[in-house]
Amino acid sequence: MTHMRHNKDSEKHSVSETTRIVEVSRRTLQRWVKEKKISAPTPGIVRGRLVNYWTDEEVARIKEYKRKFFSGKGFDRRTGKKAKGTKT
Repeated sequence: MTHMRHNKDSEKHSVSETTRIVEVSRRTLQRWVKEKKISAPTPGIVRGRLVNYWTDEEVARIKEYKRKFFSGKGFDRRTGKKAKGTKT
């Protein structure tokens, strides 16, 4: 999905687009919303479709949360060890 114009000052970003901007998985965003670490995306009708979106300002806050509290992949649930590709 491409940027959805809300007004000249702010753009709407879909969940998929936000995952690319913030560089985390959809699952991570869903977990952060569930744990109330970040605000839930706003539902709205865009071009006749119901979509969930975050504004530019909300995406910036999500990026800031990631910078402060997220260090990347965690533990592999099957083995209990650090996930592959994780820096030690």
